[in-house]
Amino acid sequence: MKKVYLNIIPKLGVLQDFDIAEASNLFFLKILKKDQCIVRPGTNSQYIYFLLSGLVYSHTIEEKINWYEFEGQSFADIESVFFNKQCDQYIRCAEDSSVVSISKDNLLYLVKTNHKWAVWYALFLEEIIQRMYYYYKNLLVKDASQRYSELIELHPEIIQRIPLGHIASYLGISQVSLSRIRAGRQTKKS
Repeated sequence: MKKVYLNIIPKLGVLQDFDIAEASNLFFLKILKKDQCIVRPGTNSQYIYFLLSGLVYSHTIEEKINWYEFEGQSFADIESVFFNKQCDQYIRCAEDSSVVSISKDNLLYLVKTNHKWAVWYALFLEEIIQRMYYYYKNLLVKDASQRYSELIELHPEIIQRIPLGHIASYLGISQVSLSRIRAGRQTKKS
């Protein structure tokens, strides 16, 4: 029986359906509830996740929002998975979510035993680096208003899915500043 949820695994121009099907016993579907914690500080998370449905985010102990991931994206505690450090952040569900997970050990097994998975892994890591570069470049080059506009462009539904306080925290500004940015956008539309 084909596990349809494995369609979330990006093929990256390398994998075919049968490559994923052969590895299907190494991937697991998890159904998670809103506010459920996936990763906690002080633990060692060794899983990479692919978000099938829902919305997840990372935040510090102080509740500072680090990032959000939407359907179709992958996520992990990078330091824990790739550098074997204890997690220093929470990763939790902003709404009911479904994720497909694979352990780092199982992924490395695929990489060592199958050339296609080795090439896929290199491309997958490149994609992660590109996303991180884009995120940090935006933090350095763009002001909060520009980042907010881009966020709304990419994910217009975000206002309905995420509390404004979280969006402000993600942008690194106060909720008052976010209100001003939003008011300025409304004025420009009129």
